[in-house]
Amino acid sequence: MAARNRSIFFDADDTLFDYPRAERAAMRACLREFGLRLDPAAFVETYRRHNLDLWQAFERGETDQATLRVERFRRVAAEFGIEGLPLEDVSAFYLEALSGQPQLFPGALATVRTLAKTYPLALVTNGIAFVQNRRFAASPITRYFRSVVISEEAGVAKPDPRIFEPALRAVGVEARDVLYVGDSITSDMAAARNAGMDFCWLNPNGAAAPPGPPPVGIISDIRELPGCADLLSHGSHARTVPPRKKKEAS
Repeated sequence: MAARNRSIFFDADDTLFDYPRAERAAMRACLREFGLRLDPAAFVETYRRHNLDLWQAFERGETDQATLRVERFRRVAAEFGIEGLPLEDVSAFYLEALSGQPQLFPGALATVRTLAKTYPLALVTNGIAFVQNRRFAASPITRYFRSVVISEEAGVAKPDPRIFEPALRAVGVEARDVLYVGDSITSDMAAARNAGMDFCWLNPNGAAAPPGPPPVGIISDIRELPGCADLLSHGSHARTVPPRKKKEAS
């Protein structure tokens, strides 16, 4: 029987790329650049909270990326009581710093390299184009993708299913023949559902699945994906892979 999933599409950040690590590095650079004497952990946590809220608003069509870029820092400054912070300059510096952070999760490169031997791959991500393009260009993983689609360049963002259209054309498959792998419920899972794609949920924290059709697979670590032969071949039944045992930090 022919394989059901003839292609695998991936989300980028928090799926293959270690975005929290990249974000921390860029935020610490901001603290140094603008002389902000704040606890780095508190600063990053506050930024993440406001950034998440704004990206979710963006996914709902309630704001745009130009507003988002500056508004997240305005909210952070207000919460910390920082006056006179040049928000446009902070935003520009942060994005420049972030664009130089191509860190991958452990095993991401090996996973993609292995799967690319059998399946045509694409990378489909929401994000700011110049930031993502620079990060992807600096990473050895990008060479394994036949198509790379960034929302700002595509003109639509997940969960809008139209974001997949450039990748579907480039790879030469239909949405029903794609397995999409991602971490976000509101962005990745919703986009896959809207497009009629099978979805594999990267769920490292064991969160509860949302209402609606379940993902065809649930994994806790991206390194588990190549071993999910049934998921990769047909995706007809949900599969949950037991969490990997975590090594102690050294």
